[in-house]
Amino acid sequence: MLSQKLYEKKEAIFKVANLAKKINPPIETTVDELNDVINRHNEKSDNFAEEVKKARVSLENSCVAEMLTDVLENEKRIRLLKEELQRIASDIGKIKTSITALERDIVEYRKPADELNRDLSEYLGRDELQFETKNNGYQITRYGIVADALSEGEKTAIAFLYFLKSLKDKNFDLTKGIVVIDDPVSSLDANLLFHAFGFMKERTKDAGQLFILTHNFCFFRQIKNWFNYINKHKNKLKREAVFYMLQCESCNGARSTKITPLDKLLRDYDSEYHYLFSLIYQGANSQDTELELFYHLPNISRRLLEAFLAFRKPNKASLYEKLQGLEFDNAKKTRILRFLQTHSHSGEVDDPEHDVSILSETPKVLTDLLDLIRSEDKEHFEEMEKIACRI
Repeated sequence: MLSQKLYEKKEAIFKVANLAKKINPPIETTVDELNDVINRHNEKSDNFAEEVKKARVSLENSCVAEMLTDVLENEKRIRLLKEELQRIASDIGKIKTSITALERDIVEYRKPADELNRDLSEYLGRDELQFETKNNGYQITRYGIVADALSEGEKTAIAFLYFLKSLKDKNFDLTKGIVVIDDPVSSLDANLLFHAFGFMKERTKDAGQLFILTHNFCFFRQIKNWFNYINKHKNKLKREAVFYMLQCESCNGARSTKITPLDKLLRDYDSEYHYLFSLIYQGANSQDTELELFYHLPNISRRLLEAFLAFRKPNKASLYEKLQGLEFDNAKKTRILRFLQTHSHSGEVDDPEHDVSILSETPKVLTDLLDLIRSEDKEHFEEMEKIACRI
């Protein structure tokens, strides 16, 4: 065989190979096959880079075929993760919206509640009452328990502080707004009255226009001092305060109220005593006969007499005891006391047990009252009379 002859030639390279014998398969066929192999080898050698590329593609395809299941599974996972990412992004948006709403609630409710608690503690001098946010409003608690028995003073304080806080509402421009405060010191004791004024003054000082109504003279005195300061510096503050009063009058049997400039005695003096004395003095000298014009005079008489006797008889408690201690006509004292007890501080002047006809005696009783003051302190009476006659 040819292969045997080749091995023999390899062992004896210098010896001529004897190829006389017939080789099967024929050498020509073998050489052609060999040349074919060589040619194919040469082709691959000449196109090595291309063959490498094809091999790589085949290898990749083989690897992909082996990993196709994993690839499809990973693509599915990627799709699910993208969907989850979108859901999370949506949840984040909702959470951010919720955070914005909560922050708005904190600004609109929680922060004002904290401020109200500080104001209320300072206002009342104790911190047992607290504002707590609930839904879209507040709940008032006392020592952590819902407060259901607030005193009138506490109710007034809470309502007033809440009103003052509302002046800071973002929808209200205080500098351009009109603020009306109607007697904010009802049911407050003297100490809280000064607190109320301090809070009111601070929170309303920048108001575009401010109206304050009150029948409490102590509170009025604080306002008057404040407004007088404004008027004193009006060129600098660029505003002016004006005082008015409501005055009742009767026309054809019908009572009405009108706005008039503040009485000079109330404007010039820090005590209402001068004004009360003037009203009693005018009433004593009045020629009017309409009873409705006298309805307010019993209360005024009582306030004037109590103020006068507070210094004359400081060791007596009741008005009756103070009157009994005076050296004055007993009949007149009795008539004055009866007049005051019957008609002052009365819910209705026509209560069944009250005799309305007593009101017709008002000028005479007021004259007796002035005589009593003159009898006790002539110099004081004469000074007050001069003031009452000058207006």
